Amino acid sequence: MPVSADEFREWLEGGSLSASPTALSALTGINRGTLNNQIRRGNVAESTVISVARATGMNVIDALSSFSPYQVIKSRPIEPSRAEILSQVHHADLMAELQFRTSKKHYPRELRKGIALIDFPHEGSVRAWIDAIDPGDIRHQMSQETGMALTYIATQLTENKLNPPLALAASRAGGGSFATGMVVTELISPAEGGWQVRSREDELLEVSDDVLVDTISARIHLLQRRVKQRREAHEYARKMTELLG
Repeated sequence: MPVSADEFREWLEGGSLSASPTALSALTGINRGTLNNQIRRGNVAESTVISVARATGMNVIDALSSFSPYQVIKSRPIEPSRAEILSQVHHADLMAELQFRTSKKHYPRELRKGIALIDFPHEGSVRAWIDAIDPGDIRHQMSQETGMALTYIATQLTENKLNPPLALAASRAGGGSFATGMVVTELISPAEGGWQVRSREDELLEVSDDVLVDTISARIHLLQRRVKQRREAHEYARKMTELLG
């Protein structure tokens, strides 16, 4: 949900910054026309607030929480939960960890040294995060809070996206860190969202065997659904091509 242009102007004034699109463009690198349109229409994008914060050395969480829709961010711990951290470990790294644990002869852990985990957010990371915090009806709660249709939410998750209002609604429903929703959807960086440098590596080493296997099983199910969706999309495109000649 974009922030109010009036709130944005007041925030800039509080930091002794000019609300002029020209000055803001020079400060942030955002196109002057884009900034002018946002301010004129009364809805300033969250990314604009973050760009100003970064350009001035301000903490982005503090910046976002200055605005009405995002005041809740600091009402919960900023740091991610263990489940949220594990959700951002790629399925290939999860399966590699299982190999290291179950077949030390063929997969000695020394092989891992010097190889970093796959970067995140990764393909499927948004849905993996949603699944990790889902109390059982998270999509319905997201829909009710935002007024956005379940079909729209499903499309966002399929495309590995989630707009800020939905990310906030998901965090509220799942009881997780509001900041983590901003990280997973790439609105802010992991460091800005309270993620420690080696949090994923440490969690992967510490997670129990049961949780590791359950997580891998859930990811495989997710991969199966993704393959099915792509197959159905390909088949639909083929039929349409035949129909249209």
